[in-house]
Amino acid sequence: MTTDELLALIDQAEKEGWTELDLAGQGLSELPEEIGKLTQLERLILGKGKKDKDGDQQWGHTLINGKLQWGPLTIGNNLSDLPDCLANLTHLRYLNLSGNSFEEIPGWIAKLSRLETLIAFANQINEISEHIAQLTSLQQLYLSSNQISEIPDSLTGLGSLQQLYLISNQISEIPDSLTGLGSLQQLYLSSNQISEIPDSLAGLGSLQQLYLSSNQISEIPDSLAGLGSLQQLYLSSNQISEIPDSLAGLGSLQQLYLISNQISEIPDSLAGLGLLQQLDLRFNQISEIPDSLAGLGSLQQLYLSSNQISQIPESLENLIKLKTLDVRNNPLPISPEILGSKQKSGSVSGIFNYCRQLRSGDVRPLNEAKLILVGQGSVGKTSLISRLIKDSFNPNEEQTDGLNVSNWQINVNTKDVRLNVWDFGGQEIYHATHQFFLTKRSLYLLVCNCRTSEDENRLDYWLKLIKSFGDDAPVIIVGNKRDEQPLDINRKALRDKYPNIKFIIETSCSDGTGIDELNQAILKEVGQLKEVYDLLPLSWFEVKEKLENLDKDFIKYSKYESICGQQGIEEEKDQTQLINLLHNLGLVLNYSDHPLLKHTNVLNPDWVTTGIYTLLSDDDLKTESKGQLTLADLTRILPPNRYPEQRHTYLIELMKEFQLCFQLPECSPERYLIPGILPKEEPEDTDLEGDTLEFQYHYTVLPDSVISRFIVLMHDKIHEQTYWRSGVMLAYTEGDEVYNIARIKADSADNKIFIAISGNQSTRRLFLGLIRDVFKKIHANFAKPTEWVPVPEHPEHPPLDYQELLGLEDMGEQNVVIGKLKLKLNLRQLLDGYESATSRQQLWQAHKDTDHSDSLYTDDSDIDDEFQIDIFSIK
Repeated sequence: MTTDELLALIDQAEKEGWTELDLAGQGLSELPEEIGKLTQLERLILGKGKKDKDGDQQWGHTLINGKLQWGPLTIGNNLSDLPDCLANLTHLRYLNLSGNSFEEIPGWIAKLSRLETLIAFANQINEISEHIAQLTSLQQLYLSSNQISEIPDSLTGLGSLQQLYLISNQISEIPDSLTGLGSLQQLYLSSNQISEIPDSLAGLGSLQQLYLSSNQISEIPDSLAGLGSLQQLYLSSNQISEIPDSLAGLGSLQQLYLISNQISEIPDSLAGLGLLQQLDLRFNQISEIPDSLAGLGSLQQLYLSSNQISQIPESLENLIKLKTLDVRNNPLPISPEILGSKQKSGSVSGIFNYCRQLRSGDVRPLNEAKLILVGQGSVGKTSLISRLIKDSFNPNEEQTDGLNVSNWQINVNTKDVRLNVWDFGGQEIYHATHQFFLTKRSLYLLVCNCRTSEDENRLDYWLKLIKSFGDDAPVIIVGNKRDEQPLDINRKALRDKYPNIKFIIETSCSDGTGIDELNQAILKEVGQLKEVYDLLPLSWFEVKEKLENLDKDFIKYSKYESICGQQGIEEEKDQTQLINLLHNLGLVLNYSDHPLLKHTNVLNPDWVTTGIYTLLSDDDLKTESKGQLTLADLTRILPPNRYPEQRHTYLIELMKEFQLCFQLPECSPERYLIPGILPKEEPEDTDLEGDTLEFQYHYTVLPDSVISRFIVLMHDKIHEQTYWRSGVMLAYTEGDEVYNIARIKADSADNKIFIAISGNQSTRRLFLGLIRDVFKKIHANFAKPTEWVPVPEHPEHPPLDYQELLGLEDMGEQNVVIGKLKLKLNLRQLLDGYESATSRQQLWQAHKDTDHSDSLYTDDSDIDDEFQIDIFSIK
């Protein structure tokens, strides 16, 4: 806003008698004296906090005085001083100075005797002025994200103050004088340098919320029990080792957060907190859940993940209001599929039911693990398995087509363990389906050929693929064919980059070199897989064995229910939980949520994988049919004794469930397209006319499945049947009119996907949003790529990081400067081409949440702003 525009606005406000003037985000560096004539103003906003879609304050990192600091996000100005004429605004009740460069609160503020709310977070204020103490009507004082080191005694004069926000400052001490704030209800002091909670704090009889997370507090004083009105107590990310019995005196307490401390024991006295609804003790050293917690009759959410808990007591089932029980990442002998995924804790009823089954009779450890062999084709994976299991070698071993599964009985820690060995074909055609079988609860053998280079073995590709789908699962790199040439790779660099590499071993299947060493390494790593020793109720274990011993590829679900009944598993919820567990373990397949598949069978996974890989390997499908599949092809390709015609439709539905194919429209007989085996060559007619909106994804490794799954998921928008193995043309239409054409293509060599959209500018952004939503669904299953946008009219220049641009906008920057091009781009105009401002704010917030939560934990619970501060400050 220019000076003339501001003066005109002030004149209008005076003439019309405005009571509120909002000047946030106008790029102002000074205010004219004329603003002093707006004596009727009750609200003056020179900066404000950013709100999310629900209207709640957003928090994040802000550049303050050259340093990134955590605090409320703002839409501010460039003001560093305020004119004295503002003292004339004696009717002001609300003054917001957030997101500017003020170093102090001016003395004339004392004349604003009616002021009720003063907000000045995200500035450079280093001292709380004594003039503030003269604002006897003040009810809310927000000074978070500044450089304040001391709370002055003068604040005690604010007898009407109800809320005091001093988050993210440099305060080291809470003064005794604070007890004079008799009306104070909310005290926010998180992310400071406080080491002690003074006894005087107990004098704040009206206090309802106390936030002291991310400080240096080592002890909770007994005096805190004097806060009889306290409802929320936040003490996460401190150095507290003990919960005192005195906390039971907080009779009004509803939420207690003690995340990331050094607590080893939950005292029985906590049962006295009769109104407690949320108890959060994640990331501590707790080894036992006391029965006394069952006395918390109001408890709805109990978070105990990442501790040392080995047992869930039966007494917890008495918590009839409990909606969330998070006990992930503990040494519990319970399958992680029951406890919950990384994204979401398991259901309370499911966890309790499983524990009930374990207590109801005999139990057996699962004593099973998955050994997955990956690597390029012809490196000797199948020969390696023969040496390990049978101590045999066939120099004429045929190359694996798709996937072979075999069992290997080993003895680990004096216990018999069955390794389910999954040998993947290394040919590129199979990589698209690897995602369905690369799991976290596995040991990986990455097999390479000693005779070829590190690049030819694609070690980086495979290690990133394992990381993407298997997270931190242990990996043993096996350099095979050692008898012909030593393995020449940079061992240290690989270990530094991928800490989950446990061993690098050279072997020869022909003469047995290194096989014993590899065998011992496998035994050691399997012995350290916690999931191997997860417990199953004996009856459940017997059902599992009966299913495996049936020697059938599929059975009716009613047959499964009958087998459960024979083992005494009569309850439907128990049968459902067991089949879901066996499905997640990869021991059977059952798709209870699929409209067609749910009514049919319990499947042998080998029947599914063998059938799918047999189809993908068919040369005629790849060359003659160019990826198009008919039911007649299934009859031609699949052995009829194992794949009778009445099961063909079922196999097709499974391939659709795996996003491997889709049905082509208006085809008779029915035809299905498998994008993963389309011709590689890009058609001639893929150029776009006119200017285009462009977007890019950059991956650490680009799984071949990404683009093929995208083509399947977007098949209803394919333009004129134009597709190839690494790309597709899409159309955005309304009625019969085509508004936009998009080209989406993958470059596996550079690990990038390029999106370009031409046509109607008013709908390009909408079309891009639809495309990105589909990629978001695909990316949910593995490590996220980065997003990039090209520099307008400079395609030769490296693209710009989209999240970086969102962050700059969030910090209030107006432009992005590209020095090499001597170019200054208007940030808002650039980003408006991709998303609306509201969508960008939501996306940026989600991106920040994901960035921080991934480093520590992820949860599905509702987490308020203060809790996010707790967690992010740990990082």
